[in-house]
Amino acid sequence: MTFQAPRSTPGTRPERIVVNGITYSFVTRQRGDFSVIYKSEDKFIRIGNPDKIHRDLALHRKMEESGFPVATLLAEGEMNEEAYFIESSLGDAHFGDIFAADMQAEGSISSENFERFLSIAEQFAKAQLSTATAERDFAVFMDGILFSALCEELPEYAERLRLRFGKVRERVSQIPFVLTHGDFNPNNLYPTGVIDLEDSFFAPYGYDVVSAISHIDSFPDSHEYEFFAKYRFTTEQKDTYLQRLDTFSEKAGLPKLSLFREDLEFCRAIWLAAKIPHTPKLQRFRYDFVIQNFLT
Repeated sequence: MTFQAPRSTPGTRPERIVVNGITYSFVTRQRGDFSVIYKSEDKFIRIGNPDKIHRDLALHRKMEESGFPVATLLAEGEMNEEAYFIESSLGDAHFGDIFAADMQAEGSISSENFERFLSIAEQFAKAQLSTATAERDFAVFMDGILFSALCEELPEYAERLRLRFGKVRERVSQIPFVLTHGDFNPNNLYPTGVIDLEDSFFAPYGYDVVSAISHIDSFPDSHEYEFFAKYRFTTEQKDTYLQRLDTFSEKAGLPKLSLFREDLEFCRAIWLAAKIPHTPKLQRFRYDFVIQNFLT
């Protein structure tokens, strides 16, 4: 495997790199700035800190082997004191884009695209069950949803957050913990699979799939914010989604996930509100969303 790229100083990256004769263009830096994603016509390469890349690669392999609908790993290697791996592209448009296009064209998410979205969520949920563990490490879960960070950012509400989470912990103890994506939402879901696995941790079964339908609620309608909602699910679509998940969960011998909907949505809202000082308007909106919907 050959690799060509100009050496870059910390904080900078070349706009293009060439790997084995294929040119990849810069897409984005990943959280923590430990790795970077580049894209060719039909492939992605993730390159960066070897420890970070090797952890991501091991996780990707585990999810692929467990039947998760993820991209196919194509190659891996090390060069210029960094590690990388290459994966197939899952397509050009994620469901966030697809839903936004539906809204512009029809004023609502189409039944066809909603069904495709639900199918991927069900595939993911089925694969998660193969990773179920009897151990319920709530410390890991709390770290995963940035619970302590939000308590520090909202000290006047910290005690209420702890009390609310204590009730959540008591209820969701009925659910097994599974390997969890951590940022499972339409922007990371494609009709052919799921991307961006680097936030994964073990969490209550249902956290991911309930997050997929509630994620957009933490975005405002107004374009005055740094980021805003480009689509909305109807009440009927939300009900259909949860009914399908309930049926699937009961067949697996588990409680209905809808019984824990508010608990899991609360946990998701925490993750979405914490550590976003770079978008102060959205941060304030999400602080208020948590307070008004879960702490009053």
